[in-house]
Amino acid sequence: PAGAHPLAQYLGSVDGRYGAAFLDPPWRELFGRSEPPPAEPFNVVGRILAYVAGAGATHPLPVAEAMLTCKHKL
Repeated sequence: PAGAHPLAQYLGSVDGRYGAAFLDPPWRELFGRSEPPPAEPFNVVGRILAYVAGAGATHPLPVAEAMLTCKHKL
C-alpha cells in the first residue's frame, strides 16, 4: 500500500521499518498525487527492494483489511 491508505498506516504501526521506509512525507506526497511526477524524485524500486531484503518477520493481517485492497479485474 502506498500513501495514506489505512492498511499502510496499520502496517506502519506494527512494523517500524515499514513506517520509516514508506510513510515519510516525500513518499506519501509522491503516491498521493493524481498525476505522476515529471521525474522520479527518489529511487522507488530501490526503497522497496531494500525493505524486502531486510524483512525478517511476517505480520498476520486481518482478512477484512486485506480484502479492502483487493480489486478484481473484469
